[in-house]
Amino acid sequence: MRKLLIAALLLHIVNIGIAQTKELPKIFINCQQTRCYTDYIKIELPAFTFVRDLDQSDVNILITSNGNASGGRTYQLYFSSKTRPQIKKDTISFFVRQDDTEDLARKKLLNTISYGLLPYLKGTELEQNTKISFAKIKPAAIVEEKDQWNRWIFGLGANGRLEGESNRKEVRLDANVRGGQTTEKSKFSFYTYFSQKSNSVNVDSVLNTVKTNNYGFNSLYVRSFSDHWSLGGFMKGYHSVYQNIKFSKSIAPALEFSVFPVKDFNSKQLRWIYQAGVLDLDYIETTIYDKIEETLPYQQVTGILGFTQPWGNFSAELSGFQYLHDLERYRLSLELDLSLRVAQGLSVRFYGNGSQINNQISLAKSSGDASSVLLGGRQLATTFSFNTSFGLNYTFGSLNNSIVNPRFSGVN
Repeated sequence: MRKLLIAALLLHIVNIGIAQTKELPKIFINCQQTRCYTDYIKIELPAFTFVRDLDQSDVNILITSNGNASGGRTYQLYFSSKTRPQIKKDTISFFVRQDDTEDLARKKLLNTISYGLLPYLKGTELEQNTKISFAKIKPAAIVEEKDQWNRWIFGLGANGRLEGESNRKEVRLDANVRGGQTTEKSKFSFYTYFSQKSNSVNVDSVLNTVKTNNYGFNSLYVRSFSDHWSLGGFMKGYHSVYQNIKFSKSIAPALEFSVFPVKDFNSKQLRWIYQAGVLDLDYIETTIYDKIEETLPYQQVTGILGFTQPWGNFSAELSGFQYLHDLERYRLSLELDLSLRVAQGLSVRFYGNGSQINNQISLAKSSGDASSVLLGGRQLATTFSFNTSFGLNYTFGSLNNSIVNPRFSGVN
């Protein structure tokens, strides 16, 4: 009798397990600072239930993306499950080209999510109704073609902005030329830019106009010689009316150490970059230190920490800049960005950056007129700067309602 009871109990447990596996998994889309087309995914996958809390899900899909060398974006999707630990975690990547339309991008994401969900369909009713198709391509088509550009990519860009009212007008024009070559072991990139801005305000029938322009270039080369170490350098130059810089140019060798292997940067990173170089400065006006030009040595160290996990994401950047001719001339900056899921339906977000500033050697000796300062045409002396934002979001109610209804959406 005891054996029969044990057998009956085991059979009951097995039946419960089978019943559970026949249920379609509940899905949580954990979108981390990228475009995830959530409504589109819900509409195209109506058989699944999409929940809004990680703890209520059977499948957690963590989605991240990064800009790639061709100007597009590379997506990474991480599939995991706490309720079905027998299914191994998986990572799938795909890329979106710079010229891909929004429809192409969201279809690629949909296909990738569908592919990643296949292991979770085993034993469910949907397993028998799932159809898989492959693109019909000739075997020769999958042979990698020779890259006639040898991984070099170039780009041109320009944009304008016009904004105004009866007594106020702002005009801005921007243009840039960029390019580079990126391989697994090395990277070279350059970026040149030009920007012109005009602000006009009419106060008491008096028109005040301030025009500023800046232009310059940035370039870098870096080559890795292990999973943790890289060596390279920076070369920069720029003109800025706002900063009283006629032209500034610098060159600096640099060394980077990554605590974690570089291949893990989508989920975690801790990197330190040290550079030491020479900065040559020509000023538009005589500075507060009675200089019209000077050449100075400097050093800079930057630490970058980042985590992208199911609980959210956190990033921090600490940077210190210092002139070597006078160690009291320095700038220390910290930037923090946190998005955290605290509990079911509750999330918080915080962003902040701040700097301690003691390196404004380019400040003009003359004070300038008030209109130039008020309209953003002249830099003021300061010992610090900061910028912060924060928020809290709490959602409660149905966890399993994944219906999308677009009616009346987008109406102001």
